[in-house]
Amino acid sequence: MKSIRKHHGHMISLTKTLIMSLKRPIFLSLTTLSFTLIGLSSLGIFFLEAELNPQINTWLDAAYYAVTITTGVGLGDISPMTMGGRLLSMAMMLMGTAIYVTFTASLATVLLQSEFSSRD
Repeated sequence: MKSIRKHHGHMISLTKTLIMSLKRPIFLSLTTLSFTLIGLSSLGIFFLEAELNPQINTWLDAAYYAVTITTGVGLGDISPMTMGGRLLSMAMMLMGTAIYVTFTASLATVLLQSEFSSRD
């Protein structure tokens, strides 16, 4: 019973550390960059594809596409039809991957720092 309490206490402490670390400049920068990428990409895809692509009728369709592409989900239910749309999509994939890999690495660093400091 004592080890369960110790484990829960450790998990609560780790969760607090993660939540507090989200205020670090790197996380704020990555979050801002991510939302900016999705917003600008949505506009770009909408203007490049809306007239020719029957799958993109509204800005929300373009935003949905931008989110699925930049996060790496890529459901395939919407695909670009123009050369500009394809080039923008490739750029979105590369930038989205870079942003989310950096975000994940930064979170892993916080977790490791927390683990090592709790052992001291």
